Amino acid sequence: MILKIIMMLSFFVTFAVSSYEQVSIGTIDNYYKNKISKEELRVMLNEIEYQLESQLGFNVFDYSSDGKPIDIMYVRPLELENKVASKLALLTRKQEKLEKSKNDFIKEQQELTKEQKILNMKTKKINKATRLLNNYIKSANKTKNLTETQYHKIKKHVIDKQELINKKINELKIEEKIFQDKLNSYNRKVSSYNRIIREYNHLNQEITRLSRSLRKVKGRTFGYKEISLKTYYKNGKKIKEKTIKNKMNKIEIYGFDSKKQLKAVLAHEIGHLVGIPHINNKHALMHPILQEKQVRSLQLSPADIRNFKRNF
Repeated sequence: MILKIIMMLSFFVTFAVSSYEQVSIGTIDNYYKNKISKEELRVMLNEIEYQLESQLGFNVFDYSSDGKPIDIMYVRPLELENKVASKLALLTRKQEKLEKSKNDFIKEQQELTKEQKILNMKTKKINKATRLLNNYIKSANKTKNLTETQYHKIKKHVIDKQELINKKINELKIEEKIFQDKLNSYNRKVSSYNRIIREYNHLNQEITRLSRSLRKVKGRTFGYKEISLKTYYKNGKKIKEKTIKNKMNKIEIYGFDSKKQLKAVLAHEIGHLVGIPHINNKHALMHPILQEKQVRSLQLSPADIRNFKRNF
């Protein structure tokens, strides 16, 4: 019977592994209706695509009517501050919930591990008793010229031992069933706990991006990768499994002072959408802070090209 324990996990999510994406033009807030049209935005996306492909030598994104949407939204500074405050309050509640559950999980995991060791020991004892009985039977079969008394004595011994072994096996099956029910309950709790951890880390990442500089936030990419690590025991051996799921949703642009600035912000966020992380090289498109050189003339720096080729 396979008994497994899912170990309690904690991890941090980051941008997804780079991959080709398709984008589309979503909604443009009325505030920007006279500043940028969908036609102009489409031309801008074509220019960004050409610039990236000509410098990288491969394509990273295309326009498609059913691609990931790019929404241009007008967000007043106060609204953005309130958004961060609301997320901070939610983060605190999730953290309190995680802390409350943590100690209970550790205690329950220790108890399950202890019970599993006891079951394994009982299984080994039954296997050992079965081997000894089989050896006894083989030895008795080799003995010649047994008297009737000796034969009945051997037969009674075998029956008694077999009954004892069967009794132990039945008791073990009942204990394993009880233990498996406990494991199933524990694993459901762990799955729920890990889901809260993923939500917590995703929320924390959102807050970090939004709080970097409220006045300088020009756009945001809803993209991250979800890493699940699971450790369990199978046939007494410890096995580790890792699952990676890419989660890419959309791009939101919150503000721009000029079309050139919008173009640089869009190119930066498209980089995130396909999975390219920030780099701290001056003048780079993927610098965390918008670089004026990119606004004047959009062009990948040597550091950007290395960043794309390393991660794509």
